[in-house]
Amino acid sequence: MSDLENFDIRSHIIDAIVDVFNTMMSMEVELFDSEPPDTTDTGRMVATVNFVGNVVGLINIQVDAALSGLMMAGKLNIEPAEVEGHGEIKRLLAEISNIVGGNLKSALNDAGHRCAISTPSLTHGTDFTIKSLAMEGVERFIFTHQENYIFVEVSLNTRQASGEGDGRGALDAPAELGDADISKDNAPDINTRVSEAVIDVFDTVLSLKLEPADAVTAESQEGIRNVGSVSFAGDATGMVGIQAGDSFSREMAAEKLGEKAEEIAGDEEIRDMFAEIGNNVGGNLKSALADAGLMCALSAPSFTSGTDFKIEALNMENYERFAFRCRENIIFVEMGVRVSDQPQIREKPDEIKAAKPEQPAVQTEKNAPAENQYSKTPEDVDLDLLLDVPLKIKVELGRVRIKIRKLQNLTPGSAIKLIKLAGEPVDILVNDTLIARGDVVVQNEKYGIRVTEITSRLDRIRSFSI
Repeated sequence: MSDLENFDIRSHIIDAIVDVFNTMMSMEVELFDSEPPDTTDTGRMVATVNFVGNVVGLINIQVDAALSGLMMAGKLNIEPAEVEGHGEIKRLLAEISNIVGGNLKSALNDAGHRCAISTPSLTHGTDFTIKSLAMEGVERFIFTHQENYIFVEVSLNTRQASGEGDGRGALDAPAELGDADISKDNAPDINTRVSEAVIDVFDTVLSLKLEPADAVTAESQEGIRNVGSVSFAGDATGMVGIQAGDSFSREMAAEKLGEKAEEIAGDEEIRDMFAEIGNNVGGNLKSALADAGLMCALSAPSFTSGTDFKIEALNMENYERFAFRCRENIIFVEMGVRVSDQPQIREKPDEIKAAKPEQPAVQTEKNAPAENQYSKTPEDVDLDLLLDVPLKIKVELGRVRIKIRKLQNLTPGSAIKLIKLAGEPVDILVNDTLIARGDVVVQNEKYGIRVTEITSRLDRIRSFSI
């Protein structure tokens, strides 16, 4: 399929939002059809999940400070006044966006649109706007809970497997990970590649010379700021963002177009310029990750602008911030990368049935001992006798080691932080043996697991061997 005309995005989004808020936080939300009040100057949080692959785009879920406190209180079953700090609220909103995005991703894959999702990013503040670039349109949904509003924006577009020349590429078959680990030996190389890519892009695209900046003052982040960002997903997920002040952004756009800064009247030229820079730097990061044995695909770029906001890439193992100077102007580049425990991008079944060369027959010696009955290959094992044996199936959301002291201090409402990151596939075990992985879904007010990966038959049989 080359488009999404026959895919019911609206129903999937409405069902997912209603189910998640009801199941996770015991909050009833409903679709709101009237014009909502202006929330431009209010404190708010926006969780963003990007789609990559043959479908590109994003989902933004926005709530204000008052509703986020109610959400956290509902999840922990405490009073809103007892909610402390914003860290847990951020993680909760990220979890919600993961579940909603994961449900939509599964539905898209079922409909023949291969895609994966990035880890969520969070934008929070009082004055900012977010726009997905290179997209055909945005669908906006508004939900209410009591007198509070939830804003959901969805922008999706299809792309042919060839990538249609945009440099982002469709879903690639992943390489064997082996010992690839960007948190160790490969990290400096990736950081260097990104830094060099930024300098090179500014030079070739904008004819501007950048130099690394060590000492950066707080004044460099005052006033209107513009951020162009690109997310990626696959064996590695994360994002890279490029930030500049509004005045210098206009100079950058003017240099690209061969015009004067005062001739850049609107924001369209600035957005286009950030999109091109983001795609170029993101493409270099994708190549660096591929050199480290990690295959991924890039999202469409996003553009964020305002005077009071902060963008956080959540759940990152490797997070770097670079500062560059061009004359008196400062450019910030932020990069967050996390290696997925289980890659989201997989070959189609018909793509992995490549013919293997036949192995030569092994010649046994005349005096070789008879084959041991217990040395049969897994393919030779007869499982018919086991088909009626009852088995216990359990789903493991995650695990963690804690000290007895902390265990004794647990009370109703205590939260235990698991090692597994939000949005990662959960493990499905039979008699404590891993047989599959899947995504958590909500159906008919009950949790369920959508199986996304089955371990190979050979591996499963071997795991049962005595």
